[in-house]
Amino acid sequence: MMRALDRLDDSPALVQTDLVDTLAMTPLSVALLGDQTRHTGLARSGCYRWFMDPAERLMVPEEARERYGRAQAARLWAAPTAGSDTPRAARILAELQEHSPEFVRMWELQEVAQSYDDGKTILHPELGRIDVDAQILFTENRAQSLVVLTTRPGTESHSKLELLSVVGHQQLTS
Repeated sequence: MMRALDRLDDSPALVQTDLVDTLAMTPLSVALLGDQTRHTGLARSGCYRWFMDPAERLMVPEEARERYGRAQAARLWAAPTAGSDTPRAARILAELQEHSPEFVRMWELQEVAQSYDDGKTILHPELGRIDVDAQILFTENRAQSLVVLTTRPGTESHSKLELLSVVGHQQLTS
């Protein structure tokens, strides 16, 4: 995964575990999403952060949050069969069940993530809405994935991503 990630210097791309721990990111991915590798403990898991950290939702439009939350719960359902760190997955599950009624509601749907390829809208703090498509390459046991985010050429989102590729994660406004 890392060799592939290293060759994607012109795209936002990241390597994640099945518990949505971000292991590595391209510079453009950091500019788009912020440094997702900085988290520690259970908060390394994007599933955990979605339900426990309100700031995590700021990058997702209000109308997409229910679907996104359900997808996070579904990923946690799938994790134990995907080569996951099962004891850690159990700790995340226990914490979420104890502290997040929203998670409990979504968990009880018993949805299991099968496919992650779809369009997403990211709310960048300075550039606003950026529509991306996610292409995902999994390891054989599905314990890790390489996520590459692309935009459609000629769109406003594509122009915004090109701007980010030039300025990186510098502040865009003064």
